Amino acid sequence: MAQFYSAKSNKTKHLSQKISLTPTALDHQGQAVAEHQGKVVFVPGLLPGESAQVQLVENKARFARAKVLKRTSDHPQRITPPCPHFARCGGCQLQFAPTGLQRDLKQQALAQVVSKLSGLTPEQWGEPLQGPDWHYRRRARLGCRYDAGELVLGFRQEGSNRLTAIDHCPVLAEPLSELITPLQQLLAPLKLARHVGHLDLMLASEGPVVVVRLLRPLREEERVALAAFGQSRGVQMLIQGEALTDLSGQAVAPLHYDIGEGRPQPAFLPGDFFQVNGAVNQAMISQAIEWLQPQPGEKGLDLFCGGGNFTLALAGQSAEIIGVEGVPAMVERARARAAELGLEQLRFEYADLNGEAPKAQWLKDVDWVLLDPARAGAPGVMEWLAKLRPSRILYVACNPASLGRDGKVLAQQGYRLSRLGLVDMFPHTHHLESMALFEPGNSKHPK
Repeated sequence: MAQFYSAKSNKTKHLSQKISLTPTALDHQGQAVAEHQGKVVFVPGLLPGESAQVQLVENKARFARAKVLKRTSDHPQRITPPCPHFARCGGCQLQFAPTGLQRDLKQQALAQVVSKLSGLTPEQWGEPLQGPDWHYRRRARLGCRYDAGELVLGFRQEGSNRLTAIDHCPVLAEPLSELITPLQQLLAPLKLARHVGHLDLMLASEGPVVVVRLLRPLREEERVALAAFGQSRGVQMLIQGEALTDLSGQAVAPLHYDIGEGRPQPAFLPGDFFQVNGAVNQAMISQAIEWLQPQPGEKGLDLFCGGGNFTLALAGQSAEIIGVEGVPAMVERARARAAELGLEQLRFEYADLNGEAPKAQWLKDVDWVLLDPARAGAPGVMEWLAKLRPSRILYVACNPASLGRDGKVLAQQGYRLSRLGLVDMFPHTHHLESMALFEPGNSKHPK
C-alpha cells in the first residue's frame, strides 16, 4: 500500500522556532508587546525595552503568543520578586517591577486601549489612586487538595487547576495571611479534610471570617474543633454546604466593611461582591464624589450598585439617589441597610441592566449617573443612558476594553471624556481599573 507523507505545516514549524524580541510596551493584560515579521507578539514576563530569546506557543493570523526562554537584557528597574511563591502561583504577574513602574505602564496601557476603542483622549488625567503595596487584599479563596494523606492549601497556578501550596501571602491582609498555616494544621488531622472544597477568607469590620466549603455535613467533633479554633483566634467560622450557616447550623447575620470614616458601612454576606482593597476603595469613593460634584437639589442614579458601596457614601449629597442592581438579594440587603440607618433619600431598585431599557419612573429627570459594571461593561445600558442626557456620567471600570467600547457609544451621543484616572486596585497583578468622567460637549465623535 502506498503511503503519503506531508511536510509539517508552517504553523507547526513556527511554534518550534526560537526568535529574539524586544517589546515596546505592556498591554492591559500585563503582557509585553513586541513585533516580529509584521505580526504582534504577546510575551508574559517581560518589561518594555528588555531583550529576550522566546519561543512561540500560539501562532494566529494576526498575532502570536510566546514564552521566554532566556532574557538577554534587563530593564534598569527590574527587581527580584519578593514573594517566594511568585514563579508558581498564578495570583500575581508583575512582582518583577516596582509598583511605581507598574502604575506608569498600566496608565500607558489604559490610555492606549481607551483611545483605540473609543477615539477619545481625556482632557485631564487624574492622579493614580493607590494604597499600600502589600497586604492590601481583604478577601481571597484558598484551594484545597487532599493528596496522599496530606492537605494542601494554596492558590491555583496560572492557566491551570493545579494548586501551589503556600504558607503565607504578601498581598493578603496580614490577619488573613497569618491564618493560612494554622488552618492547614487545624484541618489536616480531621476527617473532613478529604471533603473541603475550598476556604474563603475575608476581613470584615467584625474581624476575620473563614468560610469552609464542605462537601458533606459537619460532624460534632469537627464542629467542636472549628469552634475552639475560631474562639482562640478571634475568627468567625462559617460553613458553606447546601446553605451558608454558622457552626450551630443557624443562618448567618450580615457582615459589614469600612468605606471611610464617617460613612455608613455597607452590609454583605460571604458570596456577595465587594471591593477587596479597602484603602483604594475609600480613595475611589472620595474621588467619585469629587468628580461628580452631586448637588443638594439633584437626582442621581448608581447603576450596578451591588450592596451600596457608592450609594451609601453618596447619601446626603443629593436630594434623591437611586441604586439599581440586577441581583435581587443584593437589592434587598441594600434596602435593609438603608432602612436600618434611616437613609430615607436612598432607594434601591431591581433591574436587569443587561436587558432592554427599564420602563420605570426612576429613569426620569436624572442629573448625574454613576455606574460600576462587571468586566463585560454595560453595552445594554449605553444607548438609553445617553438619551437621559445627565450632565455627568461617572464610569468605574474594571476592564479598560469595556470602558473604551462603552465610551465610544457615549461619544457618539455627544459626550466628551473630561477626566480619566488609573485606579490601582490590585498591585503586582495585571488587573487594571480606572475611573472616567463623561460630560456633554463638542468632542469629536467616532463613527
